[in-house]
Amino acid sequence: MDVLTCLSLAALEAFVMMMVGDRGHSDSLPTVQTGCILFAIQYLLLKYYRIFLYHKYFSPLRHLPGPTDNHFFFGQSIKRVKADTTISSYVKWMKEHPDAPLLRYISFANTEVLVPASVNALREILQTHCYSFHKSPAWKRMVKEMAGNGVVTMESDRHRNHRRMLNGSFSVANMRKLEPTMKSIAAELSQLFDRAIAACKDGKTGVINCTECFSKTTVDIMAMAMLGIDLGNLRNTTFDGQSKVDKTDTTEFGFVEAYGIVFAPGTLGKMLMFVNGFVPIRWLPVKANRDFLFATSWLDNYITELLRKRRAEIETAMGSGKYESSDSRDFVTFLIEESMPGGPAEGIEESEIIGDVLQSMLAGHETSAVSLAWSLYILAEKPDIQAKLREELAELGDDMAWSRLDKLTYLENFIKESLRVYPPANGTFRQTADDVSISGVAIPKGTLVDVIAAVPQLSPAIWGDDADEVDPTRWDRLAGDQLSPFAFMAFLQGPRICIARAMALMEMKIVLAEVVKNFRILRVEKPFAVHNPGFTLRPNGLEVRFERIDA
Repeated sequence: MDVLTCLSLAALEAFVMMMVGDRGHSDSLPTVQTGCILFAIQYLLLKYYRIFLYHKYFSPLRHLPGPTDNHFFFGQSIKRVKADTTISSYVKWMKEHPDAPLLRYISFANTEVLVPASVNALREILQTHCYSFHKSPAWKRMVKEMAGNGVVTMESDRHRNHRRMLNGSFSVANMRKLEPTMKSIAAELSQLFDRAIAACKDGKTGVINCTECFSKTTVDIMAMAMLGIDLGNLRNTTFDGQSKVDKTDTTEFGFVEAYGIVFAPGTLGKMLMFVNGFVPIRWLPVKANRDFLFATSWLDNYITELLRKRRAEIETAMGSGKYESSDSRDFVTFLIEESMPGGPAEGIEESEIIGDVLQSMLAGHETSAVSLAWSLYILAEKPDIQAKLREELAELGDDMAWSRLDKLTYLENFIKESLRVYPPANGTFRQTADDVSISGVAIPKGTLVDVIAAVPQLSPAIWGDDADEVDPTRWDRLAGDQLSPFAFMAFLQGPRICIARAMALMEMKIVLAEVVKNFRILRVEKPFAVHNPGFTLRPNGLEVRFERIDA
């Protein structure tokens, strides 16, 4: 936009100079050269104004509270990437200004970014004015690079219509049909734990990498639910004599490997991920970029081939009159059936179906895996919570039917509390599509807004002075702003709330019940770090030691 504005202005100025100037003067510059000089001068002046003057002296948002120790060009960007976790800086700013409904920080090139911190501000952004806040261009570009164009990256009416089409597949009734699948994979997880114990020297305890282990678990579940295929990642995991995953196994490249490249890159990959959030650099010919592009291309090609093969099978069966739709359809089959002539999704583009599947697989498996990993961390650090969970599960005996499991109060509270203190997804990143007023503050069109789940969820103003502490019982005595849905943002809220939240909660309950009932988590085995920069609160290298509970 700045380039177009300066080009137009320079062209007009050059034309006027040509018309009114002394065209016969021997020293006069050619019109094109004059226009180029005018463009360069005006563009540089405009950029200087936007980068170095606007946020300090002219922005209507300059009086909002927020950090002031900014780098002269990068603002808070360097501090954010050097922080302990992806959410640490946001939480720090919130605690420095506990009563502010909106925070303001300066990012790359001194760009202003707002952070809503009160439940009222979040309600206005995510519900009242939901479609006045679009996904930011940089965030949308990065998601499309990873997972195509689906419901997550759509806006306004297109998002409403597309989500309405998907709601049936993600209904609570449909999710409950996944109970046998989830329980079967949870049982395979128990078998993996047993193999880890058998591989250990003492034969009594074992060690697992939580993030790796639960990534395989959730990928297996998502593959069955989304694609209708059994990947068998857990069954195929073996251990060496040190009770670690045996890296010498020659396994075919698959979903786990692809997602590992996307979510857990090396040092250079992290740097590229960070810079790519501001300037597109995936074209650079370096190994980290090649690995990323290979992984995302592999995922896209796999889903595309599966979709086309499944569609051909369904069309052939329909043509012969032998096709019967099943109530327990996987997501791909559901979308294909809905897109058939006369179906509610007739006319949907193949790329949109692929985007829906890729986005659901990518976000659904990673956030659930991260949540389960942090849950085991809590159990290792707080044995009293673990004991209470086990005591409640013991009341069910051998009957662990979902209808009974879903009614366990302490299990429900524990999962909510784990998601509150350790929100798996960092947040969502928006940009105002119109001029809008939030909490009485006039926000200009084009302003960036970071909606960070940890900000309200760890706010002492909302949750009290012990907001950082894990206490599942707090959910039995909610009061004030704690009762607002916008105080708990693990799945977002409003029209763009996570469409698969029922599936995620069911998945966590079934997996945790299987683990806690059969194994005692003893301790965290070694220090670990959180990936930063990153899209999730992924604990890198989180290992726990455990033992089987005798029947």
